[in-house]
This record gives sequence, structure tokens and C-alpha cells, in this order.
Amino acid sequence: MSVRILGGSAKGRALKVPASARPSGARLRKSLFDLLASRAPGGTFLDLHGGSGAVGLEAASRGYAVTLVEKDTGAVRALEENSRLLGLPVRILRGDALGLLPRLGSFDVVFSDPPYAQDIPRLAERLLASGVVAPGGLLVCQHPDRTHLPDAPGWTREERFYGSNTLTLYTRDNIKPA
Repeated sequence: MSVRILGGSAKGRALKVPASARPSGARLRKSLFDLLASRAPGGTFLDLHGGSGAVGLEAASRGYAVTLVEKDTGAVRALEENSRLLGLPVRILRGDALGLLPRLGSFDVVFSDPPYAQDIPRLAERLLASGVVAPGGLLVCQHPDRTHLPDAPGWTREERFYGSNTLTLYTRDNIKPA
């Protein structure tokens, strides 16, 4: 499978895809970054399940300061090689996304596309409660279209459908406590 960066400084360059990865399709990635261009056109970006880097390295190519988390050793090696070959400075952390969550800080955009066998609604709830999304920030969860993610107080939720995949977007309300 050929996966290429769609925009930015590394546009058109191919990624090496590890066997363990399920890269997001080009149509979904293009739609995601078109949407981000109007809502969060820069800043910090966290890809919680790095895989091939199709999303995280795309974000880096477009100017975001990117952190990628991945627990599969082969995928970590592919991420390191892809970022080096593309000349994209990214921070790559090896480990479980939820295990690392308390130490990651907060980000303007958080992207979560875990293995589809996971309990994705529960993962979304944990991410929404964690503080990993900065005030006014955006959590983007990619999941199968048959999975429904919950509403959450303090967040605006919307869904976008792409074939058998859905992007659920949570925008964190930017309200300061009284």
C-alpha cells in the first residue's frame, strides 16, 4: 500500500508503512486537514496511535509541532525512519497512549485512531476527562461508522462520515471558570 503526504513541506513523499498499521485513507486525511485549516491552522498536535505516521507526519508537514505515541516497536522504527527521511522534526514516544497520557501535557489538536478492537467510546471518555486537549482545542476520534461516541459536558460534538469510517470531533469549550 502506498501512502503519501498530501500537503505541506513533504507533499507527495511516500511513507513506509509497518505491517501492524492501518493508515487513514487519503480522502479522510484530506478532509481532516481541510477542516483543521479553518479551525486549528497551527499549534501543537498529538497523534496518540502513530502507526505509519500518515496523520501525524502529515500534520508536521503542514507546520504543526507534533508528538506521536506508538506502542508497537516496529511502528516506532517506521515512524523514526519516515520522519528522518522526510526531514520532519517530530517527538516520538514509545508506549501505551493511556499510560503516557498524564505526562503528555495539553495540545491544540489531539488525534486518536486506535486499533478498532479497542473500546473506542471508553477511550474517548478518558481522553475528554484527561486535560490533554487545551481549552478551545479539538479532539478528533477516528472510528468505524458502526461505533457511536458519547456526548460530553463542556464539549461540542459533531460527526463526519467517510465510507466505513467516522471522524467524531469534540471541540473543547473555551470557558474560564468563574
